[in-house]
Amino acid sequence: MRCNGQPQRMPLSSVLNLIQPVQMKSVLRIAVVAIIVSLSGCSTVAYYSQAVRGQASILLSRRSVDDVLAEARLPASQLQKLQLVQEVVAFARNGLGMDVGDSYSSYVDTGRDYVVWNVFAAPEFSLQMKTFCYPIAGCVSYRGYFAEEDAQALTRELQADGYDAFYGGIKAYSTLGWFDDPVLNTFLNMSDVQLAALLFHELAHKQIYLPGNTQFNESFATAVERAALEQWLAQRGEQQAFATYMKSEARRQQVLALIATTRAALQLLYESAPQQGLSERSLRKEKARLFADLRENYGVLSRDWGPGRAFGGWMASDLNNARIGTIADYNAWVPAFTRRLQAAGSFPAFFAATHTLIQLSPRELQATLNQD
Repeated sequence: MRCNGQPQRMPLSSVLNLIQPVQMKSVLRIAVVAIIVSLSGCSTVAYYSQAVRGQASILLSRRSVDDVLAEARLPASQLQKLQLVQEVVAFARNGLGMDVGDSYSSYVDTGRDYVVWNVFAAPEFSLQMKTFCYPIAGCVSYRGYFAEEDAQALTRELQADGYDAFYGGIKAYSTLGWFDDPVLNTFLNMSDVQLAALLFHELAHKQIYLPGNTQFNESFATAVERAALEQWLAQRGEQQAFATYMKSEARRQQVLALIATTRAALQLLYESAPQQGLSERSLRKEKARLFADLRENYGVLSRDWGPGRAFGGWMASDLNNARIGTIADYNAWVPAFTRRLQAAGSFPAFFAATHTLIQLSPRELQATLNQD
């Protein structure tokens, strides 16, 4: 591939110079990414360059959690969260039989509120999410950036091309076992329950990941997160905390049901538009009405919920097909995985059964989980 008549390459030496202090295993893995980048087009080179730099920066900044706790220079509240992280990871390893490796044994202060910003998009009159494909993760329904301005730029570009698009900050992500994920400052201000849920979710990605299937991966991780959190709180004698969590989850499910109804109405609108001869102007008007109805129905549903209402910020945002699409990706098969986990009787048995499940063809996998 050539840009301005010249072959585009990311010199492997420059990547190695950037990450020399990182352990050799990490160097080799980032080098693999660099080689893949060298075979890609111009815009892809730029994208993977920022991804390699961003991940390398995090790896270079890691410090042992034990050292950070021993120095005790962080605020007491953050030190307490780091101790909690160690407890949660130990429980995941010893109590649930999860493969955690050295995940969350180090700490990184990113100096910002989010570690990455993800961009999502869908056509103006379709709920089919735009996908972005990667050599390692496969095709997923988002594109991540380590700099917010890069995410803003792609969002504007997609909007200019006629897409419904938005971007959002992400506090944590999993490298799927390629690296030992560190604890980040971006999630030390969470409540104990929120932090534990996040860790269980990200560790679930380390157990099983199906490239190119966001719906599978996020539904699986969410099911693991909820079940693991229940067991962790029970062994701490904090049943009331789990009851509060479940109350929040029940409200969340009510909101998801509203969103699903709107999604179905939008799908019908877009599919029937050609037969009805609807103009783009009419489509936009009806689309706006459906989103307005969703906000109104949510207002009625959550009227007595008080501060911190589930999806309050989401409903106040610029609703579009892309936002609706992200909700579908993350939740569709959670009930199916939850039932499978309960039937398996233990996390290791569930993981083994799920490993068998992902050997199915995409069509067989979808049919199986939809049937469950």
